[in-house]
Amino acid sequence: MGAFGKLIDAILFLYFALMVFIAPLFDAQTVLPKEIYPAILTDLNRNYIADFGDYLLAEEPHFLVGLIWHELVLLWPLSIANVYAILAGKSWFATTCLLYGASVVTSMVQLISF
Repeated sequence: MGAFGKLIDAILFLYFALMVFIAPLFDAQTVLPKEIYPAILTDLNRNYIADFGDYLLAEEPHFLVGLIWHELVLLWPLSIANVYAILAGKSWFATTCLLYGASVVTSMVQLISF
């Protein structure tokens, strides 16, 4: 179980480390003024919307804006805490992962049902 646990921790570390950067740089463009971002980031976001036809990001419905705020206020700090917990070997890592997972599942149910 030791090697398997280390593999899971490495995968979770990679995921949370990516979320630490993706949430404020890309997801927050939906709710924050676009002028505060460099042109390359807004172009990447616009190209993603055009290439993949993501109508939710193109139209920005109110429920999506609420979910983005939820991600920035709750999930982004939990991602930072989880990266720290993995690196420092904290015992509360399982609890913060449970909070993060329950929150993501709840958000995804709403997005998938739309």
